Amino acid sequence: MKRARRGVVSTVAGAAVLIIAACGGGDSGGGSSGFAPRDKVSIQGQEISVLLPQKIPGGLPAEFTRKTGVRVSVEVTSWDAVRSKLVVANTAKTYVADVTEFDWSFTGQFAAAGWYEPVEKVLDPALVQDLAQADAAFDVGGHTYAACYSNDYRLSLYNAGMFTAAGLGEFPKTFAELGPVLARLKVSGVRYPLGIPMAATEGGVTPWYLLTMAMGGQLFDKDFKPLFADPGSAGYRALRFEVDALKNGWVSPGSVTFDNGPAFDQFAAGSSAILLAASPGNLATANDPKESSIAPHAKPALVPGVRGPGTTFGLPEGLAIPVTARHKDAARAFIEWWMQPATLRVLYKDAGMVPCRGSVVTSMATSGELDGGAVLSDELTHVVPLFPQGAPKWYGQFSSTAQGLLNAAVKGDMSVEAALKQLAAKATELATSGS
Repeated sequence: MKRARRGVVSTVAGAAVLIIAACGGGDSGGGSSGFAPRDKVSIQGQEISVLLPQKIPGGLPAEFTRKTGVRVSVEVTSWDAVRSKLVVANTAKTYVADVTEFDWSFTGQFAAAGWYEPVEKVLDPALVQDLAQADAAFDVGGHTYAACYSNDYRLSLYNAGMFTAAGLGEFPKTFAELGPVLARLKVSGVRYPLGIPMAATEGGVTPWYLLTMAMGGQLFDKDFKPLFADPGSAGYRALRFEVDALKNGWVSPGSVTFDNGPAFDQFAAGSSAILLAASPGNLATANDPKESSIAPHAKPALVPGVRGPGTTFGLPEGLAIPVTARHKDAARAFIEWWMQPATLRVLYKDAGMVPCRGSVVTSMATSGELDGGAVLSDELTHVVPLFPQGAPKWYGQFSSTAQGLLNAAVKGDMSVEAALKQLAAKATELATSGS
């Protein structure tokens, strides 16, 4: 089963609980007791709870149980519901689970509140090193608060069949090359060659983030001063590109109401030739004939600009251990088991989760297990955190404001200049107040 992503992370079916029988024992309760030295750990017979926003292959928790004697209950619910549960329980300092989802966007708020255990000193050092690049999104204040399990980052996809029909070869390397390619595709009969979600949603603002970085910019400086309001800035040029793409007829007018899900659906249906801001998991789905009408013609590409001066960014999801966890040593064992190469390969094959361990991604790309592996690995070398200093605790408020203002700009309800000035003012207010 391939994964769809929520805006920048995932969209899943309703709640489900999977209980895995174990080799005896029960939950002994307890509070926050820290971690035992590895040579003194005894976890057999314990039971841990795991809270996630996506299903995992059913046989995997049972495999962990067979190896450790620890029972696992996995609760699966929507991403928004997971976040709400974590905020409510952690605010009240009550138990929610032993291992939980930890999205990149949680880092600022959750770390500042002291809700989670730093993991850099309790996990296997070799694992920490192998996850270092992906885990940068979970770093703040000298600590790492999660271990990346889903390596979502932005890359581009294109329909090679449409490119061939238009007499085009390679995917454009720069934005200067992209415009003529889009014009050529349109002349060849592709009505709306470019897919960009522009709705007033998280998924609708993600392309603006990507374009800003691919054009060589950042949203903020190290002190969270906005860098996108000046007409010469990458952020300004990025939003201008989106507005012009609509005016040029490169993007469907309906994109102003599209989240990333419908935008991908249009690409998979053959209605657009380029999906500018895709995730690695989208590629496998686009080339699955049961789920896509363009299979096997979907190809991955480096986002224009990332060879220089720009970059792309990661939107990783991690596994983390709340300070209220009852069985922290068993939780640590679960995370380390999850990150084993064999487990990661199953998660990619059956659930579309691209591994975060650099060595595993390289190995899978070399062996051909990773669809588009060479390009995916190349793009990964250009990934940097969206917020190098760590996502601010006010990111949610900033994103909500950005969603409305950027959508108003692409719809023509306000100018690019006015939208970004208002967004910069809001960001400055949030950063100053620290709220």
